[in-house]
Amino acid sequence: MSAMIIAASSPCPEIGSFRVPERVADLLVEASCPASYLAVYLYALRQYQAGNLNLSNEHIAASLHVSLIDVVNAFMFFSSKGLLKIHRFTSVDDGDFDIEFCFKNPESPKHALPFRPTYKSSEISRHLHENPRMSQMYKMVGRMLGKTLSSADTELLYSFHDYYAMPIEVILVLIEYYVGKGKRSMKYMEKEVGKWTSAGIDTVQKAKAYIEKREAFLSYAGQVRTILGIHERHLSTRELTYINKWQNELSMSLDMVRKAFELTVDQTGRLSFAYMNKIMESWAADNIRKQEDIKRDTKAKGKESKKSRYDFDALQRLAFEHVNRPAKKE
Repeated sequence: MSAMIIAASSPCPEIGSFRVPERVADLLVEASCPASYLAVYLYALRQYQAGNLNLSNEHIAASLHVSLIDVVNAFMFFSSKGLLKIHRFTSVDDGDFDIEFCFKNPESPKHALPFRPTYKSSEISRHLHENPRMSQMYKMVGRMLGKTLSSADTELLYSFHDYYAMPIEVILVLIEYYVGKGKRSMKYMEKEVGKWTSAGIDTVQKAKAYIEKREAFLSYAGQVRTILGIHERHLSTRELTYINKWQNELSMSLDMVRKAFELTVDQTGRLSFAYMNKIMESWAADNIRKQEDIKRDTKAKGKESKKSRYDFDALQRLAFEHVNRPAKKE
């Protein structure tokens, strides 16, 4: 016989109650929410609703017989879930700050603080013992990195799942990918975990799609570097933004990038990403994105080229008609 929850037939007049957000109850099924965190939250919420607002974190720790760091980490955890806000925070080691309860369920309960909590090794060990999947993740990550994880590595890896709320299988995909790129620093991994979390990558399918898109961009950007003769330095953020636009927004083939570069150097005597961008924007406006489009365009205008490869003059004319066109008068 299985137990059931039945509707109450009569109230319990001697027992009071207070409101608890639904999200808190939902967190009970998450392995990342220790019972001590829940106790801290419920105790503080009960005091808040009773009007006891001058409650220190030290008092909460003493009342619940937990450490001060457990109280601090609990409030950080529920802040990361959007259930409260922390004010006057100075550092993880300082337990003196204010909290503000939030009773609206946030659309995206991701980590909201620019810092992650600290974890005691005993806390991590307990969770690894209670969660075989997480324990197996640690073993697999150690094999990927080819080393025994340090205490700092162990804490960072734990934060990927606890603080950043990244599923275990996605963590493994991320680490395997960057190890394959020669990146073995867990601090580097943490930066990427933050990016993936912000991008909403929370499934293996999304992770694989992100990696595929990133690889395509890296390949395209690498070939653009070769075309432009950039070998000794890294591309700037602005230059990468232009290249991303050429590939994903304007859909320009590498051959058209090469032509835009040649035209830019012919007209300006130097490499100019901004000038190249204007040229390719003008081509995109005429739906010209590869060599074949030039032939199509000249045919449409009754000026089909007799050149065997492409009509370079038509290409140049189309580019500079747009780039050098005077602004329209209002």
